[in-house]
Amino acid sequence: MAVRCKLGLALVASTAVGMALVGCSETMSLVDLPNISRLPEKLLSKEEQAKTMNQMLEKGQTHQANAAKEIEAGKEPEAAKEPEKAK
Repeated sequence: MAVRCKLGLALVASTAVGMALVGCSETMSLVDLPNISRLPEKLLSKEEQAKTMNQMLEKGQTHQANAAKEIEAGKEPEAAKEPEKAK
């Protein structure tokens, strides 16, 4: 008898939770997704794709080199302060 009572209570609780979730899903607005059925009229050719990829790689490499220079420039004053601390 106690097992049936627990089973019934669990069924009622799970139904209540399910109904609450359904209610929440109806009130949540969905994100408007872009229409992907239309592609741009002009796609890049293989040569244009290769050129664009090379430009992107060069830009990434120069960005990385500039970042390394900035980091090194930021470390130089600290290196100059360290000998002063030793005195």
